[in-house]
Amino acid sequence: MAIKQPNSIIGNSQLLATLGMKGEIFNIYYPRRDHAQHVADALLAINTYGNYHWLNTIDWQSKQYHPCGNGILKTDLSHFSGIAVSITDTIPPRYPVFMRCFEIDNNEIEGSFYTYFDFEVGGMREKNAGFYDEENDILVQYWQNNYVGVVTTPPFDEWQLGKTLDTAWWTSAKWGIERGELQKNKEEIGNMNMAARFPLETKEIIEYIIFAETREELYNLKTKITSISPGQLITETCDAWNKWIARGKNINMPDAFTEYYHQSLHVLRLLFDERLGSMIAAPEFDHQYEKCGGYGFCWNRDTVEAVYALQTAGYPEYLPRFIGWCKKTQLRDGSWFQRYWLDGTLAPSWGNFDYSTQIDETASTIYAMARHGNTLPCDAREDYINKYWETIERGAEYLMRRTGEGLHSPCLDLWETYYGCFTYTNAAISAALEAASTLAEDQSKSTSLRYRSRAKWIKESMIERLWMPDAACFAKGIIDGEIYPIIDASVIGVVTPFRVLDPTVEDEREKIIMMLNTIEDRLNYWVDGTRGIRRYENDEYMSGNPWVVTTLWLMRAELDLAEYFKGQDDETYRTWVKKTDTHMDFVTSGATSTKLLPEQVDKYTGNPAWAIPLGWSSALFIEVVHQLNRILK
Repeated sequence: MAIKQPNSIIGNSQLLATLGMKGEIFNIYYPRRDHAQHVADALLAINTYGNYHWLNTIDWQSKQYHPCGNGILKTDLSHFSGIAVSITDTIPPRYPVFMRCFEIDNNEIEGSFYTYFDFEVGGMREKNAGFYDEENDILVQYWQNNYVGVVTTPPFDEWQLGKTLDTAWWTSAKWGIERGELQKNKEEIGNMNMAARFPLETKEIIEYIIFAETREELYNLKTKITSISPGQLITETCDAWNKWIARGKNINMPDAFTEYYHQSLHVLRLLFDERLGSMIAAPEFDHQYEKCGGYGFCWNRDTVEAVYALQTAGYPEYLPRFIGWCKKTQLRDGSWFQRYWLDGTLAPSWGNFDYSTQIDETASTIYAMARHGNTLPCDAREDYINKYWETIERGAEYLMRRTGEGLHSPCLDLWETYYGCFTYTNAAISAALEAASTLAEDQSKSTSLRYRSRAKWIKESMIERLWMPDAACFAKGIIDGEIYPIIDASVIGVVTPFRVLDPTVEDEREKIIMMLNTIEDRLNYWVDGTRGIRRYENDEYMSGNPWVVTTLWLMRAELDLAEYFKGQDDETYRTWVKKTDTHMDFVTSGATSTKLLPEQVDKYTGNPAWAIPLGWSSALFIEVVHQLNRILK
């Protein structure tokens, strides 16, 4: 399956869909965000006077946006012939249904309009079956207990159930579209595709793509969804999303940031499985792991950032759900795995051994769990400790075992690239043990003291062994027993999110300032007049693009300093706030037209790059907006 990076996502609690900028559907996930992925291709085409035109080609100009809140997606397509197609995509909140409204201006040209699907129902390319039920005007494809139905108003007048086989290309529905004639067959099995035709003179078409677990459920959903007017479904969807946004905290921010902020909130909601309590890092786009290891899984590290961002924004329910999920997924030794399927089963991994695990993920989890417990009022805190202390203690003891010499034993870094001992990972462990120490005070004074002493020892060891005076920065880490002196943006972790160094302490503040200046000097990358931050020197992943995450890290640390200086040195305060301007421009200008924040920004074009949208980027953007809102009051 080809790598397809989306321009938009829409969904509800049951469906998650990704789309290209010309309205092509890349993926539809049902019933979870990580499984199953049911679409290989979903395209639109026009055939006029024997010539076919796929609407995702360069001949079509497109504009894609959210007209009334992020639950609705609008795509306007125009062709030099004068033909125009407007698509309104909606996934209503109550149903596993993707509704598409096509408005066609044929410019008085005769021909055919087609919708084409290459489904992989249940995530299975082979062994599918399909049929056309003429009595009910529905195309159906199924595999085991996975059903997909396509229904339209008005009904299509031609259809084809084809095969997606190079050796039998003449049986393909795609070929039928290109020659302008569909076969009208009733059944097919195997590696399938399907198409439906409408006269190009048709002004409006409503298409419903319906998902279900049984045939009976599919037909019941068809009856129910087609009995509701499309306008009502669109209104319900807009209202539901806008009501959810209104639940959040009110903040004052420039209008230019509002769309990005709301979209970032929507992204986290769509990536999060509210029933299971876990979140994918991004919608999967590299299904065969051609260029990376995939993104459609739950990393504790990313999810911790996401649930805290949602809490900051006024949605506190996500954090306790994730904590409950963490209790269920903890490994016997007290650690957590590299990544999981959303249901808590182990995902494909290159972190199966002690030396290849990522200790920072366990530390981030313990830090989040203990930190949350420390914020609760007395009665709720006691209940929380009764429920979760065993999990927290097992994780903390794992961290104690891995730090017997002041710094952690070798593991994989957070970028999943280097083996060694790292500043970021040590900062995460120190913060986790400090938070666990506070939570343990009422449980066991001796345990609390052990954890606090170890956290302090790790911090002292970091400063003594990992600080590079000549570079005025922390080293990335120690590899093969030697300081690895490249500058890595992840060392910002000593300030944010782990707060091992405190800006209010003079000598620590001086180190923070030197470190941030070094990172900005050596990792800064100008893109179209904006400044992004690369992950580390000599980064070769995806050509070494600047990342949104690292840029937002730097902004958060700069704003921490601005907050410290505010009221006591206003000139320095303004200087640190001003530093963030071109970084914010980099983050927002690198988004898609629908304001999705990517993992990276292409250093040559300024376009969004690689994982789109990335939950981690969205979470940090939310935190930065709230930080700016607080500081600028």
